[in-house]
Amino acid sequence: MKIRVLSIFSLLLIYINCVFAHVSENTIKTWQDNKLAMKIIFPVQKNQKGKATNDEFNFAGFNADSIVSLAVKSGMRTVIAPAKTGNMYLFNTSTDTNSCYHKYNHRDIIKELSVACAKRKIQFGLYLPISGKQDNNSYPTSGKLNELGKKRITELLTKYGKISEISFDMIARTPEESKELYSLIHKLQPECMVSSDAGNGQYDFCNVLKYHFQKDFLECKWRYDSSLSSNTSSIEIDNAQSDAKKIIQKMTDVVSYGGGFLLNLHLENNGTINEYDKEIMDNIGRWLKENGHAIYNTEHSPFIEDFEWGTVTRKGNMLYFILSGKYPKDGRIKLYMPEYELEKADGKLATCIQKNGLIDIAIPASAYKGKNINVLTLKFKQNIEDQKPEPIRAITLKQNNSNPLYSISGFDFNSTYKSTVKYSWYFEQLMLKQLELLYTEQETGKNLEIELDGKTYNVTLNNGKPSPRQTTNGTVWGKQYICGPEKKIFHAPQTIDTDMENSPIEKHMWRETSAEKQTFPASANETYYVMQNIESPREQNIIIEAGAGNGIEIYLNGKSIMKHLNPYGCGFRMEKVLVHLEKGNNQIVMRVYNRFEKEISYILRPSENQTIYKQDLTLPEMSKKKNHKLTVRQTGLTSEHDDTGLSNLRIRLRRIAL
Repeated sequence: MKIRVLSIFSLLLIYINCVFAHVSENTIKTWQDNKLAMKIIFPVQKNQKGKATNDEFNFAGFNADSIVSLAVKSGMRTVIAPAKTGNMYLFNTSTDTNSCYHKYNHRDIIKELSVACAKRKIQFGLYLPISGKQDNNSYPTSGKLNELGKKRITELLTKYGKISEISFDMIARTPEESKELYSLIHKLQPECMVSSDAGNGQYDFCNVLKYHFQKDFLECKWRYDSSLSSNTSSIEIDNAQSDAKKIIQKMTDVVSYGGGFLLNLHLENNGTINEYDKEIMDNIGRWLKENGHAIYNTEHSPFIEDFEWGTVTRKGNMLYFILSGKYPKDGRIKLYMPEYELEKADGKLATCIQKNGLIDIAIPASAYKGKNINVLTLKFKQNIEDQKPEPIRAITLKQNNSNPLYSISGFDFNSTYKSTVKYSWYFEQLMLKQLELLYTEQETGKNLEIELDGKTYNVTLNNGKPSPRQTTNGTVWGKQYICGPEKKIFHAPQTIDTDMENSPIEKHMWRETSAEKQTFPASANETYYVMQNIESPREQNIIIEAGAGNGIEIYLNGKSIMKHLNPYGCGFRMEKVLVHLEKGNNQIVMRVYNRFEKEISYILRPSENQTIYKQDLTLPEMSKKKNHKLTVRQTGLTSEHDDTGLSNLRIRLRRIAL
């Protein structure tokens, strides 16, 4: 009995820790509504050996009030400061004497900035590099946070008032270390947003870099990490006003997809603000003073498509058309919105009418001339909801007719990629009564959350009836080829165009290999490609076996059909992949990624077991609706940002229960 009580108490503690491990909805909303942040970049001096040193940097010119005043004037809602630059800590820490507090007459830069931010009621965030033990392949060798690192974090989050967010360096960490880091932050400051730099999906918001931004709506909270400028002597300068316009164009693009925007402000060697950067910030501030209503507290565009003429944000019953693109060829913007009644439009820039559900806006050419970006405001009688896609008419819902929903996942910076966390369908079906779930051995035992028309069903794939199948006679597997290695991060485009004459890696050619399991030495961040052609006498589904190390992607006829990292520390994993072959020649390309291991292995071959399992989900009552929305995801994953691993799943729609 005593053991049972202790067990229940332990579970309760775990539950309490989990409940308090996340920031509140109010904090998340405030972070999202603020949209804009500015990060201070100190120049890092280097000695003759290329190692960082701050001996030449002079803090005498650093003025926290001036920097925060510029941020406020420029429309920024958060100031982010580095707690360490080069080898020097910028706050009073008991863990290291190499700090500006000890060397520069007790200057505590973090305290000065926190006080300045509090005085002007602007959010204050931190960036802190954390050292960790790694081997030659950048593999973390310690499963726990460094004690000194924990002490520094504790000092930072207990001595300087409220910290709105914290980011870290991008080194690899073990899952245990990431969880410890995430929990420590929220223990010290429960409402401090933790960035994705904590690693392994343990984050409240994600820092998205330019090659991850592909104009997709993300399921996670995110911010685009932009660079305001480099050293102005090394870049091509137009003028501050036109450069500010380019930044505003990117900013509005990002906000229209639901993200925030981070600008980096570079300081001079004497601690003062770069004058050209200041001029750019002043121009951004002037634009935001006039048009900030189209940025702050807004939601992403309700429209599915992109527009050449610019982009859109929304707030309640308001739409903001940001004219940041190209002037429409016929001088008109047309949108079909029959479910909304237009109340009024901004008459300064355009003439706007609504007839038979069509919004027709005549835009003068002058709206696109000059160095300013204009905003057109439309007010409706109803709140604006997300535009629904055209309903599909299909008996079977599958990956290639879905709308994938993405997040950002990865062990660290090098392995970060856009992960598929849900599949969604908007479909047409009268008298819907039953769903038939079709899956392979790979999905057996997985727990699904299926949301259909607002109702949630939890299903475990463990009761399917096996349906053995045979590959069609005359299906021919050709020779197998390999190409590589290539040093690159895991993130990659979702399409590939390659054949025997055109390899995916410059200066590398395809070379023939056997279809058995291959293992050979590898370095960190190496990628190999394996190509297999299959001749099919007819259209058919087949199951293949694909094995890889730290990460894998499968392309079928040039399009990615499956992509994910394998569990942390997994050197090799075999899995089943269901592929739909067209009649004639088909090309499968497998991309094999190594992040940490000293060896890389792969295998690509037909599966001996071609069994499909069929499991029914009967709805409590028949749905008489014509159009339906269904989303599916796997539950119980290590992180909500992990790939859902359901690319093989098929869902058949039935009017009657069988």
